[in-house]
Amino acid sequence: DKNFERQLKMLKEFGFRGVEVNIAKPDQIDANDLRQYFSDFNLRFTMFASGLAAKTFDLSLSNEDPGIRARSVQKCIDFIDFAEKFDAGVIVGFLKGGIARDAHHAGKLFTDSLSRIAPHALQKSVPVLIEATNRYESSVAKSLEETVDLVKEYQNSFIRILPDTFHMNIEEADQSAALRKYIKYYDSIHISDNNRYFPGLGAINFAEIIRFLRGLQYQGGIAIEGNIKKSFIDDLRKSMDYLIPLLS
Repeated sequence: DKNFERQLKMLKEFGFRGVEVNIAKPDQIDANDLRQYFSDFNLRFTMFASGLAAKTFDLSLSNEDPGIRARSVQKCIDFIDFAEKFDAGVIVGFLKGGIARDAHHAGKLFTDSLSRIAPHALQKSVPVLIEATNRYESSVAKSLEETVDLVKEYQNSFIRILPDTFHMNIEEADQSAALRKYIKYYDSIHISDNNRYFPGLGAINFAEIIRFLRGLQYQGGIAIEGNIKKSFIDDLRKSMDYLIPLLS
């Protein structure tokens, strides 16, 4: 796809090191071919984003239907096997499940599903990142505190949390305080503006967030995420014009 190639070339020009990729059917992908394809642009496949697959196959780790949960657990195990080929992680966001009638019960169902996934993540040394997503998208793991409460019982270094500034802008009273308190639970952060566009196209003060992360001596990854406002290339250029001075 020529348009995708142009996007990857732009990522290379800006010095990006990796990409998080949504793939609906990873079992139909040749891992060696995909690895080589990204390496041509000096990029690594860093994260398997499970959202597209979850939507395509109606997956939910907190669904009341035990059949759907079992199928979702198996798919997540398959995602781990796929991610292992790239030394990548697996992001669990939409896959957690949507709005439930009983949030507490949904949380219990989710932790039961995660208990079946966690041993495989440990065996394969593949990080599984539980993304804290806002209350309008899921009843499970909304704030960083809730997400940590769900994962800490496993004492498994490969079950991590994933903060996202868009969701935090809704769920956290103090983003900096939450990031500081739970820093040992995350190694990657999504930065997305309050309107879900790329950083710099909304109202979040990313200068403050980046200064704060530097103050914490944060050594993990930072990934840009967002909806497209005008075009990928135009939006990314504007976002990087805003971010590069903050990151340099």
